[in-house]
Amino acid sequence: MLNQKFLPFSLIIILGIALFGCQQPQQPKIKNTSKKFSVSISNPEFAKGFKISESDHVKLIEIFYPWDSLNASKKFYLIDRNIAPEFVPDDGIIIKTPVKTMVCLSATHLSFADALGLLKNVSGVSSADYVVSQEFQNLVKSGAIREIGISDHFKLEQLIDLNPEIVMVSPQAGQGFDPLVNAGLTIVPNGDYLESSPLGQAEWIKFMGVLFNKEDEANLIFDSIKSAYLELKTLAENVEFRPTVLSGKQYGGFWDLPGGKSFVAEFFNDAGAQYIYAKNPATGSHTLDFETVYAMGINADFWRFLVYSTDDFTLESLKNEDVRYSDFKAFRDKKVIVCNTLKKPFYQKGLLEPHIILADLIKIFHPELLPGYQNKYYELIP
Repeated sequence: MLNQKFLPFSLIIILGIALFGCQQPQQPKIKNTSKKFSVSISNPEFAKGFKISESDHVKLIEIFYPWDSLNASKKFYLIDRNIAPEFVPDDGIIIKTPVKTMVCLSATHLSFADALGLLKNVSGVSSADYVVSQEFQNLVKSGAIREIGISDHFKLEQLIDLNPEIVMVSPQAGQGFDPLVNAGLTIVPNGDYLESSPLGQAEWIKFMGVLFNKEDEANLIFDSIKSAYLELKTLAENVEFRPTVLSGKQYGGFWDLPGGKSFVAEFFNDAGAQYIYAKNPATGSHTLDFETVYAMGINADFWRFLVYSTDDFTLESLKNEDVRYSDFKAFRDKKVIVCNTLKKPFYQKGLLEPHIILADLIKIFHPELLPGYQNKYYELIP
């Protein structure tokens, strides 16, 4: 039943402006939208970072950030481009729908666009070389999608020349791109990666859907993902033995350990494993010194992390990074779980395939539950 169709690319813009064209009196009028908005059928069930509501022909998207979860950080009023509004509240940004052109500054947004058949609407992208998809690379080579730079080194003139209706970005606290805002571009933050649950991350496809009048398609895709994920979760709920698992590895002498309420911890729990840092209440990561994690994780049954390697990553590769890694039980038992993000589309498609990631982990932790299943992202280092 698994759906096989299906980062660091998070680039940050949290300010935006939008322009709305002249009114057309001959077109139907929208009723005064100052009245209350009602919850939309596309309102998320798991995601905490956005809310969708509607009133007559106007849809309201509210964006919430973890660092200010009590207040809407952005409000977008979506207006049918064929209808001239009589009144729209002035506390948000107006976007005409369906959106026709978009620039994506994160690879995860491309997977949502692809699933909804919207790659033709993508005119530009950041860091195209890091996207693991031949189809996408072909579009870049043909000029259908243009590379507009990486990180904070954008090709501003090219971006302005593309004149996208929206620029979709991944928000982070305290960061913004004033030159893009000052150029009059409409900045739309997509906080998919900030969600603390796998299904919450995938549910941001509804956010993409409402911008392009693809709500029905987005809801169907998410419902399929949700159904597959929950079925797998149920499969692993009553396992007799839950192996312990460690996550991440050190960089520069320090170790970023996902919190016990993070989406990583939820994946482990739903796959029938016991995360060694599960009692920690954080949804993000904690930076700890090597010695602290060494004491906590040396006896863990499994050890999971991501790599970005041009070569096949081996246990010897891991030992060459730090000889102390060979002390870990998971290393000695050859139970080190790795996803090489250079060779697998983890950052591009992973957020939209939490059911596939969950199946990978269940296959590794409890292989008897999924006989014949072939892993897509995660694998044990031989």
